[in-house]
Amino acid sequence: MTAPVMTAPAVRPADIERTLTARRPGRADIEAPFAPLERRALRLLPRLAHLRPAIGATPLVPVPSRAGRGTVWLKAEATNLTGTVKARTAYALLCAAVARAGTPDVRLVEYSGGSLALALAEMCAALGLDLHLAVPHGSPDRLVATLRRYGAHVTHGPEGGGFLGAMDEAVRIAEREGRHLLLQHCAPEAVAVHRERTGAEITARLTQEGIRPVALAAAVGSAGTLVGTAQALRTRWPSCTPLAVLPAEAPYGDGRAPDGARRMSGTGGLGHGLRQPLLAPYEDDFTFTEIGYGEALEAMRQLRRSQQIAVSSSAAGAWLSASRVVDQAPRGRHAVAVAAGRGTAEEWAHAADH
Repeated sequence: MTAPVMTAPAVRPADIERTLTARRPGRADIEAPFAPLERRALRLLPRLAHLRPAIGATPLVPVPSRAGRGTVWLKAEATNLTGTVKARTAYALLCAAVARAGTPDVRLVEYSGGSLALALAEMCAALGLDLHLAVPHGSPDRLVATLRRYGAHVTHGPEGGGFLGAMDEAVRIAEREGRHLLLQHCAPEAVAVHRERTGAEITARLTQEGIRPVALAAAVGSAGTLVGTAQALRTRWPSCTPLAVLPAEAPYGDGRAPDGARRMSGTGGLGHGLRQPLLAPYEDDFTFTEIGYGEALEAMRQLRRSQQIAVSSSAAGAWLSASRVVDQAPRGRHAVAVAAGRGTAEEWAHAADH
């Protein structure tokens, strides 16, 4: 079902809105394969091949659903290079940038609130690529220091602009410095890599185990992980319900201006009524579910206490959403939840205080 869209305020972030419209991919773009882009990028920049073995092939870990009526299989993305699912996205973005430019001499800019910034900074340092990152105003000093230690240029978005402000700033940096904007929210390769890798890994393992999942849950940031993985699983199991997990504090298509409210890491509506371009063409195929930050923090603590598994708030939200489906079904059903990472120091501090 499609989530409701609130009425947008008058003031809108013109630069990023213009760019999202200009680069909005169609379904044919989103469903194009990743492998040809990757092959071309590896020919142009062979050092990319050194990164590839450390990305993907992550564990799929069965844990009880919240009420214990079934099983939720956690795709544990923390074992990726850089420690999160964003390693896959960063690798795909870099492959596409090099392949489309036709040269490894690309100067890049991107926006991020944390995990993607860290993945891009580490990879670009290893590849010798010039990277400028725009981060939201008020980003942790620890994050900014780490990005700069990898050699990335870092600029903060405007105060009060939230994540969307960092996106807007990245557009201006690209134009001012002549850089290529990776633009994760309009990157079809971010869907393709999850369809061909993440989703394929899950499908292979569950098929081997003789499992038929009733649902797949993934938190929505740019939506590449969710859309790509869902495409792979629904090719194998058409009745599998894809769950788009959004924070209650910032739902999909949220018409309010961005604010600084705490919410699941790396997730949420963009504000001002904007919709994630990678999800918008498929939104009627997804069930939207909202998780409050307090719920996610408690789920983080529950999984660590009962299963000795550390997950991020967005992963905990995905587990909760998958559990809701499994626990309402006959006993013994299975679902999948993408666990984006282990969680940041800030999230675990919030969980301890909750």
